[in-house]
Amino acid sequence: MRSERGQRDTPRRRDLIEIATDLISEIGYEQATVRMIADRMGIKSGSLYSHISSKEDVLYKIILDVAGDFLERADRATEGVHDPEERLRALCRSHLEMIRDRRPAVRVYFDEWRKLGDANQAEVIRLRERYEDGFRLAIADGIETKAFDADPQLGARVLLSTLNWAPSWYVADGKLSPREVADQLLEVILRGLYTRG
Repeated sequence: MRSERGQRDTPRRRDLIEIATDLISEIGYEQATVRMIADRMGIKSGSLYSHISSKEDVLYKIILDVAGDFLERADRATEGVHDPEERLRALCRSHLEMIRDRRPAVRVYFDEWRKLGDANQAEVIRLRERYEDGFRLAIADGIETKAFDADPQLGARVLLSTLNWAPSWYVADGKLSPREVADQLLEVILRGLYTRG
């Protein structure tokens, strides 16, 4: 199996990506060096280039993987769910479960994607837009059924902005599960989406 850059997706490369994810999550992309990644792997930094073409290649792989995981989870969560409010609820739950399950990688995805070159950023934006479309479409469908009364673009942005801050405050082993947190957040936000009267 080959990665998006044509390199073989080996167990060693997967280890490298996992180690790099943790390191970048801890100290940031700009502070993390190829030598630090190699040191954590217990190899010489020159050996790393048999697995990657550049430090940006590692960041791009992390971010693409997270973007793909967000999309796959959203698709699974909303499969067969037609009610717009229930679709939004499923999307919110899926989003927070992803943050719980992959916090370091999600932090890299949210905080570091702008460090990519233009072509790589364009692909990330395309995937983000596709993901956000699920939220916009659920709100638009809610407007169609007269359940919601809000601009789909603005509603999706407010909801996702709220969800995307969760890594900074959500405690995975706290008293509320991701589903419970998602449901409570959605209840607050839905009050602004519901049709008045």
